Amino acid sequence: MSADRERYLGPEYLAALARGHIEPLLHRDPQRPPRLYRLVTWLAARLIPILFRFHVQGLENLPPPPYLLAANHQAWFDALFLLAALPSRPMIYTMGRRESVFDRAWKRWLLRRMGVFPISPQMGELDATALVSVYQLLGLGAVVLIFPEGRYSVGRTLQPLKRGVAHFSLQSGVPIVPVALAGLDHWRLGGVIEVSIAPPLSPDPPRWWSLNQRVSELVETVRESILGAFGRRRGAAAGGGGLLESIRTRVSGRRRRP
Repeated sequence: MSADRERYLGPEYLAALARGHIEPLLHRDPQRPPRLYRLVTWLAARLIPILFRFHVQGLENLPPPPYLLAANHQAWFDALFLLAALPSRPMIYTMGRRESVFDRAWKRWLLRRMGVFPISPQMGELDATALVSVYQLLGLGAVVLIFPEGRYSVGRTLQPLKRGVAHFSLQSGVPIVPVALAGLDHWRLGGVIEVSIAPPLSPDPPRWWSLNQRVSELVETVRESILGAFGRRRGAAAGGGGLLESIRTRVSGRRRRP
């Protein structure tokens, strides 16, 4: 989506913003993170580069918030490495199952302060409260991290992506930033951990195609961009754009189609 084009706001997004705050376990000021969040991100940004050979590429690709982060999922602590790699403000929010992750009072106290909010998915679909939470966070200017695989992957491969991240982007008009994580599936102290950030994918308003078709197209583009980001370091070392450059060409060509 070009910079001078008016941002499309879908009816689902606008309806969520019009509702009152319905999730009490949601920190509502992404520009003012709680002290615990600030402490953890400060420690992560300083300790992780000491404990690992930590490589971050593509920070220049981050757009102004709000935006959605779409990353591959290698371990339960993936988000900690993203906190170490990305700017400390605004907060980066992510999701946790209400029934298992938020099942203790101390967990609810802790996770709320770390930007985790509860979801109760059914048959792979988010519940209505979680949908509203995502849209309200984007409306507040937050960054929302989503692992669209929905499960762990190994190495530089991806599980099939779920459609939610594309649906959120098309309804809210915010870009998706694909991120490739490598090295966390078989981590060891002193090992190489890579975070590669691809250029943002800005949604085209769903005016000419059906929303479902746009969602499917955007999900595939996210998948290709994450896979392309795996080639950033190797392509840069070889002096060329590598796989990522090929993906960029394919993605921009897809977005120009009528």
